[in-house]
Amino acid sequence: MLLGACSSVGLAYRQADTLAWWWLDRRLDFDDAQAPRVRQALTQWLDWHRRHPLALAEDVALIEEIAREAGADTRPERLCRWWQQLRERQQLHLQTLAGGAMADVLAGLSEAQLRHLQQALDEDNRDWRERFVRGDADQRQRASRERLIERAETFYGRLDAAQRRLVAERLRASPWDAARWQLERERQQRDLIETLQALRTLQAPERERRTALLQAWARRTLEPDDPQARQYREQLQRFQCELIAELHNRTDASQRREAATRLQGWARDLRAAGAATATAAGS
Repeated sequence: MLLGACSSVGLAYRQADTLAWWWLDRRLDFDDAQAPRVRQALTQWLDWHRRHPLALAEDVALIEEIAREAGADTRPERLCRWWQQLRERQQLHLQTLAGGAMADVLAGLSEAQLRHLQQALDEDNRDWRERFVRGDADQRQRASRERLIERAETFYGRLDAAQRRLVAERLRASPWDAARWQLERERQQRDLIETLQALRTLQAPERERRTALLQAWARRTLEPDDPQARQYREQLQRFQCELIAELHNRTDASQRREAATRLQGWARDLRAAGAATATAAGS
């Protein structure tokens, strides 16, 4: 969760339009007429971020705040507050990307492209089940433990035996259920397909309605309308905040310095990436 949310931000920012293009084209198979319009919409999205210094500054400031606090004990409430701030940043960027130009392109998708998207999502689901659902409960729990330890070690450096035992013990009480999360993934995917189908019914002069429709989908992606889905996400978030707070409070001074150093580096990467892209845009 929070452990992985800040990492590699500089690279992601510098290549955001390229990464987004690759992800979208793999799933939607844009034709020769659509491709340049999609690339232009993605470039405009990144330009928006460059032209609004506060957007970048707030991202950097949040990472720097977390870095400053890394040397002290923490509380679950503080971690959840940071996570909510990161989600709000995600929401802002998604809402901006879903604006007019991208909505125009997506409204022109063909039925064949929507079928291609469904096939790509089905393939993603097969890969996801292979990674997260296969095996018995003990095997899935071991896999979850190793994933969390790997993320934590990216942040703190190597965990000792006691810290690893803590992760293993706490994960036994985790509310995360792979089968339930798979159902949530499929629900979100149906919502996406239905939104894209609805976009196709709107005429060219209805750009505001198209944009509103796509932005509503972007909001639901991070904050589901379904009360049970929203409650489950909140339950997972609380558990993760409690686990990470307890793990952090068991780290030693050198591990906390490692965490602070990594966070400060990610903040510098993001600031430098923003400056580099702004310079390139002005040249």
